[in-house]
Parts: sequence; C-alpha cells; structure tokens
Amino acid sequence: MLKVVVHEKGGRTQRFNFESDQFSVGREEDNDLVLDRVNISKHHLRFRRSQGSIEIIDLGSTNGTYVNGRKVAQPRPVRRADRIYVGDYILMLEGDDTAIAPVQRSEIIVAGDAAHPERRAVAVPPPLRDNGEVLEPQPVPTPLAHLTADDADDILTSAKRVAAAGMESTYVDKVVNRIIQTALANINSLDPVREAEVTEEDTAATNSLIDSLVADMRRSGELEEDFETAAITGQAKRELLELGPLSELMKDDTVREIQVVGSGSIRVVHQRAGGRAEIELTGRRFSGDRALVLAIHRMARTWGLLHEGSQVLEGKVDEGFWMYALLPPTQVRHPVLNLRRQRTDASNLAALVQEGVLSADMAELLSAAIRGSRRIMVSASGGTNLDRFMGALVGEIPDELRVCCISDSGALGEGRRGWLQVRRMADPADTIGLSDALGVLLRGGVDILVSQRCRHEDAAAVMDAFSGATRGAIVSLWGIDSAHALWRLAGLSTVASGAIEALTVSLARSVDLLVRLNVGVNEEGLQVIEIIEPRVREESEIVHAPIFRAVRAEDGTSKFEGTGEEPSFIAELAERGIAVPQRMFESG
Repeated sequence: MLKVVVHEKGGRTQRFNFESDQFSVGREEDNDLVLDRVNISKHHLRFRRSQGSIEIIDLGSTNGTYVNGRKVAQPRPVRRADRIYVGDYILMLEGDDTAIAPVQRSEIIVAGDAAHPERRAVAVPPPLRDNGEVLEPQPVPTPLAHLTADDADDILTSAKRVAAAGMESTYVDKVVNRIIQTALANINSLDPVREAEVTEEDTAATNSLIDSLVADMRRSGELEEDFETAAITGQAKRELLELGPLSELMKDDTVREIQVVGSGSIRVVHQRAGGRAEIELTGRRFSGDRALVLAIHRMARTWGLLHEGSQVLEGKVDEGFWMYALLPPTQVRHPVLNLRRQRTDASNLAALVQEGVLSADMAELLSAAIRGSRRIMVSASGGTNLDRFMGALVGEIPDELRVCCISDSGALGEGRRGWLQVRRMADPADTIGLSDALGVLLRGGVDILVSQRCRHEDAAAVMDAFSGATRGAIVSLWGIDSAHALWRLAGLSTVASGAIEALTVSLARSVDLLVRLNVGVNEEGLQVIEIIEPRVREESEIVHAPIFRAVRAEDGTSKFEGTGEEPSFIAELAERGIAVPQRMFESG
C-alpha cells in the first residue's frame, strides 16, 4: 500500500491512500487531496507512476513546490523519506511499494569523473563466517574505456602516480569528495538538511559503503593495490559522520578562533599565556566545499540555526564557539566558516562586564534605559559580534513588557514566552510582506521594538517606533560611527535622497542613547568604544555628546571613563522610580 502523509505546520498529521496511477493535490474539490489554504493553488501538484517510480510534477503553482528544499521545475522522482514542501504543509510518501523504496546498493549513484553522477555496481563486503573468517568480495569490474586522453589527468589515482611533491593530498581529496557525494546521494540521514540525526543503522551502512567504494576503486585500478587507504576511509567517515577536522580543533581549550575557506588549510588562533594570540596555519583541511558545507549544516541543525535556503548562518554552536558562515551561491566562490570561542553565553550585560566589553556603570545606565523603555541605537563596525551584544541587551528587558523582536531567522528572544518573534528572511509560504505584518503588530500595541541588524525591510517600522509608535526601541545596524549610523538608518527607511538629511535630524531628536561597538583600544575582540547622547541644537545641528568612552590607561590597559556629561532623560527615569546614581557620570 502506498500512502501520502500530510504534515500540517503546527497542526496534525494525516494519511491518504494513493491507489491509482495519479494523485493530485490542490485547493479545488476535484483533487484527490484538498488543502484549503490561500498559499495552495487550485491545482498545485500531481504525483504519478512512471517507469516503476513515483514522479512529482508542479502544475504551475503560484508559490511553487519544493523537494528537500529544492524547487521543482521539471518532473522528478521521489522516494520514501523525501520531503515535499507545499505552502503550510510537508508531504511524504510511505508504504512498502517498490516505487518509493530507497536506492539499492546494486544501483547506487556514484559521483563519477568530474563529480558527474553515474550508476555503478558496487560490491558490499559480505558478513563474517561463523568462525570469524572474512569472505572476500567478488570483483565487480568498472570499465574505464570510455575515458578519452583528455580525461586521463582527472582519473583518481594513488600518490605513487604523482610526480610533484605536495600533490598527494589533492588526489586523496578528490577520492574523498567522490565518496562523500556518493554517500549523501544514497543515505538521506547523512544530510542535516533532511534529517536531524544519524541513526546507528545509517552509521553502520555508511561505514560499509565507504569500505566497499574504496575496495571498488582499488579493483578498477583507480587506486593501486599497495596504496594505503586508511587515510581516505578515515577522512571520509569523519566528514560524513562528525565535523571533519573541526572535531579535534574545537575540543582544544587553547583555540580561540578557527577560520576555514573551502578546502584550504585551516587557520587557527591560539590563546597563549599572558593573553598573547598566536596564529597557526594548520595542515588540516576539508576534502572539498561539500564537506565543509556539511559540517556547517550539522552544527547549525544541532543548535537550531538551520533554516531552509539560508546562506548566512550565525549563532552559538559546540564547545562555546560562535559560528559565522557564508554558504554558496554568493559572490564568494567558496563556503566560508569562522568560529570564535566566547567565554560566556552573554545572556545579560553583567556577563559582558566580566569579559571587559563595557564597565559596570555603562551596563547600569543601559539597563536603566531599557527598563524605562527608552530608545537605544547600537552601531557596530564589521568584525565585531553585534548579535551577541544585542542578545545581552535583550536579556535586560523585563518580562512584563510586550516586546517585538525582529531578526533574520526569527530566533531573537527565543525562550521568552509571550514575545513576538518576527522572521525577516522571506519564506515561500509567506502570504503577506514583512512591512504589512509589522504594521499590524505595531497597531496592536508594543512596548519595545527590537530590530537586530536593521535592514531596508523593517527600517520604516523602526522609524515609526522611534517617532512614538512604541514606548521604546533597541535597534542595531552596521555603522562606522554614531553620525554614520543615524544617516544610514535614515537612508534605509526612504528612497528619496532629499529626505535623508531631515530624517537624520529627526532620528537624532528621538534616539536617547547611541552605543558604538568596535575592536577594543587594545585589540580586544569586542568593546563598547563609547556611549553617546545625540543632541540637536538650533538650525538642526546634530551634536554627538559622549557619556562614556573606552581609553587606554597609562599602564597600557583598557579602561572606561565618564566624560562629565549626563543624559537628559535621567530625570524622567527618576520620576518613574528608576534611580541612576549621579556619581557614575563624573569625569575621569
């Protein structure tokens, strides 16, 4: 029996019999499966039997059909465990019908020459005899006669055939990369995008498949008989089942930062005695781009950072590291990964005070401003962990306030029940735009609007919040200094260049505090360089009055000091019962 399983997002799961040669899905009543939602087309898709398999066809739907995250443009076969995304639903096929059975080992898809898929018979090592003797697998020859002279240089071979020094790893990388692509094509759970965990059964199947593929390459002449294959099988298993070369590096307590670009050598920054940083270009690397992306996806899936179609992944991962990843296709040719170890989770400002990011007085002022629902802008230059600082600020917001958090993935404010978590990144199932959704939320009443790395999509709502649509706001964005941050937010919120100057002045009147983040005065990874109160004088002149700043002391250490200036809203906080000690604003 073949069934279509329907998972409704946030709802129940139902099963429907697939009894004929076709099974249609759509909003109209004449479909075999009726999904009555506005993001489902009248006739959205069709399953059909074709040459012993089940194909899926998108019927020109408005919002598209996606299989395992990829949009369906042409009819394509689907098997058991494939996920079909349709509007607010996920469809799957189940049952013992051979048309949806997993690919058999005798017909597995192998990444052939130049990574083009081809079908190849691969001998799987037989089980042990009762006496423990291993049966030798029967040879399965793989013809290479179709290769031309031009292809000869691309044949995967052993290090013995390589004349130039340093080329051995290149050939090993090619072999490992082909093994990885083959395994991913045949064992779905190895891909974190498809499955959250790798089962013990799939681990055993992966190990067996790798061993059989290497044995097949040796028998076919792609690897010479006396070539040592332990390095190949070990690397392939680590990259498929673990985090490749990252697993060992991330467990090293001396490692502060790990930088990876594609299959290049991994660069590591060690923390040595006395706080000294030492840079090492290691001999470790991934076999290829696909292996690096696999490791990034695995970490992101484990920590809830993986979202369908995401090319930028950021957040806390294993061993106290914070991950920044850029995945293709982008303007960058290869996937990029940066891991920075953080000393604390920084769930509030007190944790950042312990790390020397800001002073206790600075933290007390910011906390009082947040509890008083003031309007705070955070400006950071590239290379600083802006999101981590925003997480600490959000941790200071009292539970009783109604808060709307906007971030790329919608994860900001996670764990705070009753908060409005808004995802900036568009999804094919979205039925209205972000600006329209934010308009509804603001009209419903919000105490504090939080925008993490504000962009054009939510800049208009942020400007509304600063102008009084909400009681308070905490907004972060990239900016060189306080003047640039005000100008940039004004520019994001309008397409009329002539209005930017007026909007910048309006922002300066609305913003209570502007926090500027950067690399520290002693090259610290993150530091509050200054806290500023923007002020507008006559003739719309904007003055950036510093309240606190970071300086280098006479002994060469970093310290924070007040400038003698006092924010103008302190009296209003006192009227609301939020006391801020006057002594913190004394200069020096």
